Amino acid sequence: MKRLTYILAFVLVMLFPTIVYGATGARLVIDYEEVTGLDVPPVIMNNRVMVPARGVFERVGGSVEWDRALRQVTIRYNSDVLVMTVNETIAWKNGDVIVMDVPPVIYNNRTLIPLRFPAEALGFDVDWDRLGRVAIINSGGDYSGTNNPGNGNMNPGGSYSDSDTPDNTNSGTYIRDEPTHQPDGHTESPYLHDNPPGMVSDISSEPIQPEEHPITYITGLQTPRETRTMAYTITASSPISAVDHFLLPDYRLVLDIYNSRANISGPFFAYGPVSEVRSAQFSSSPYVTRIVFELAHPTEFSISLSYDRRVLTVTFAMNNISVVPISGAGSDTITIRGDFQPSVRLSAASYPQYLAIFVDNAYVGAVGEFFHGGAFVSRYDVTQHPDGVAVIRVFMHGDWPAINLNHEGGYVSVVLHQGLHGVRYNFRTHELRLSRAVIHHMDITQVQRNDEYLEGRYTLTLPVAAHGLGLGSMYLVGSYANNVTIRRNSAGYAQIIFDTTRIMAFTIHETHDEYIIRARMPQDVHPFIVVLDPGHGGRDPGAVGHGVRESDVVLAIAHMVAEGLSHHSNIQVYMTRHTDVFIPLSQRTRMANQVADVYVSIHANAVRNRPNVSGIETWYLPNSREDYMDFTSRQVARIIQDRMINATGAVDRGLRNTSSFAVLRDTRMPSVLLEVGFLTNAQEAAQLATTAHQQILAQAIYEGILEVLNLHSPR
Repeated sequence: MKRLTYILAFVLVMLFPTIVYGATGARLVIDYEEVTGLDVPPVIMNNRVMVPARGVFERVGGSVEWDRALRQVTIRYNSDVLVMTVNETIAWKNGDVIVMDVPPVIYNNRTLIPLRFPAEALGFDVDWDRLGRVAIINSGGDYSGTNNPGNGNMNPGGSYSDSDTPDNTNSGTYIRDEPTHQPDGHTESPYLHDNPPGMVSDISSEPIQPEEHPITYITGLQTPRETRTMAYTITASSPISAVDHFLLPDYRLVLDIYNSRANISGPFFAYGPVSEVRSAQFSSSPYVTRIVFELAHPTEFSISLSYDRRVLTVTFAMNNISVVPISGAGSDTITIRGDFQPSVRLSAASYPQYLAIFVDNAYVGAVGEFFHGGAFVSRYDVTQHPDGVAVIRVFMHGDWPAINLNHEGGYVSVVLHQGLHGVRYNFRTHELRLSRAVIHHMDITQVQRNDEYLEGRYTLTLPVAAHGLGLGSMYLVGSYANNVTIRRNSAGYAQIIFDTTRIMAFTIHETHDEYIIRARMPQDVHPFIVVLDPGHGGRDPGAVGHGVRESDVVLAIAHMVAEGLSHHSNIQVYMTRHTDVFIPLSQRTRMANQVADVYVSIHANAVRNRPNVSGIETWYLPNSREDYMDFTSRQVARIIQDRMINATGAVDRGLRNTSSFAVLRDTRMPSVLLEVGFLTNAQEAAQLATTAHQQILAQAIYEGILEVLNLHSPR
């Protein structure tokens, strides 16, 4: 992605201090509390978060002075003095000169300063959540909490949701990219990701340089029809001043046209890789027109501006493909070659029996019906859909084969083969069938299960030797699993491993001819499902007080609760994390929404400068779906809160209703958030660090959940 360069942005700020391109909204969290009510909210300017100095640094105990004559901001914090001047990159810390990359500016008649530089200069930790557009500051000390004298509650997380707002991808030291791999070496949970593999790539020949022009009107957005090169053209009434674009992880391309007013409206025709186009007047101070392209799959694109700067063109490349069938001994291969690696989706039908191969954003020249006498393939046909999708239907005779999908270089191959000996898969019923001609006798009650749902893996260990079954893997079409693998474990027993696309349950039954393993929704198998969410984790320890970390305490308690519930055959427990890893809030709530009847998030509390505050409180938020249930979030909160107070004798801080917590706001079942004590209180911190007190709390939570499930029927 290409952004406006720092040098040109700085020149524009210096020459035109009241016109700042790239000013879009941001949010600010200080010591786990979101900052609201500032006279000027935080904004992103020229790839930096800019904030009003007084509203931020007085909040953490500093003082701020403004010298109107010198246009200088002075921040005093502890023994440090920091001085900055509007439109100057030279600053002074305790008399020493420091050079900033972005200066303070005047914006909407207010002085805004770059957040990161003064915060780090004064010893604060600064982080950036690019998906939620949230700047995060920790002012230090041995705890993290809030400065809310009203309730002393520490916010366990804000509303960090995806947004069509800039992601600052050029400010290298200013971005916190979410890692693909967690600290324990595992990848993020596969069932939480819906996008196919691949990348959206910017192949623009050069960035669009900003120029100073009067406000223009965006008057047209022309969309492509049936063309091999797909170009969306945006027209303006006069020269365009500046253009910026960025990508979001769910295949959204966002285009911002600065110093422009939108005079267009949809709906717009979407074609090929573009599933939807939206436009809006994103900002009126300054004027920014925003156009969002929702992409259905990975592709290449380029952005260019005409010589007179009146026509902006966004071009998506079409992939010219060819289809080559090959037959071998006992197998058939369909190879799809393209200008770049094709994006392929598979589906299947049974009447007639065929495999459908969808190639997105593709143009195929040779269309028609072709006969092919292969091991499984009798014929195939190729069609070009007007929405930029090529479709290959592969008609088969005999038994449904095993399917492997291979991505290599500039082509994709779909291999149909005999597969695993004595094994077949029914994609309509999601059943793996094992022939009794191969496995003569198996006690299905002795099958061992290992559900690694956070890793997207479910393993069945059969009480039979593996030599009768074929060993290997096959790709599953139209299923809840991507692959199934049969292997031999160290003891020689057969193991069947499903790479699942979401949390699943598997049942086993037998007929006269087969053993049948069926993939099912957990709700269809388990009477009650509880999701336990130990807050924070990994790089986010939560509150830290008197040497005790919130993330450690709540993880230990959650494991104890899960252990107790696991002894009840009618209850299935899932945890959002088992170890000290970071899990985004959106993944926690998505997991709960997939399966949970009851969701319990466990946290510990903290409050700044009030070491005597103590006690237990429970947060809840009613949701509309509770109208169809016979119990509510408030009832769950009341039952568990009473159990914890009776068990510990702690101060009862009661029930609290809030929409501030994403884990309550974004879940669709009775949900509660427990604050089991204050780590900023020396006595409670010492208690929470002990296994004995953790067990008392866990027992109370466990008993509360049982009471809820005994009194009410979720399903």
